[in-house]
Amino acid sequence: MAGTALRLPRATPVRVLVAVFSCGLVPWSVQTFADSGVPFLRFAWGGLSFTPVLYARTLIEYLALSGSPLVLPWVVATGCWVLAIASASLAFLDREDPRVTAGLLVLAGAVNASVAVRFGIQPLRTGYPVGTLALWGVAAWRYRAWTRA
Repeated sequence: MAGTALRLPRATPVRVLVAVFSCGLVPWSVQTFADSGVPFLRFAWGGLSFTPVLYARTLIEYLALSGSPLVLPWVVATGCWVLAIASASLAFLDREDPRVTAGLLVLAGAVNASVAVRFGIQPLRTGYPVGTLALWGVAAWRYRAWTRA
């Protein structure tokens, strides 16, 4: 149908909070190593490894154990996402500014993309910033809802 606009769900406080929170449920990046081919899934809360067995480690554990320069940006991205959840929660009090929520999600996605890219430029490694797409998709939805208000 020519001329029809894409209809997005109405941005109710519950939908906004669920959408923003859901961004933390998808892997933020899928990281692979050429020697094993087995992926490592990095989430906002921590990581999930499949070698040699299924193993989960929280972001707090990575902070304590790792000297990797990628851990700090990972924490920053997670912090931006947590602040976006707090901002989205303000919708229940009719105090949310969708631009703030969207901006925090854009920042979280950009920092997350930088982590995946910096991981991927190392020899025999690849990083796919899957979570960035989710974060930016929800940010676009929030911003679009604001421009239509």
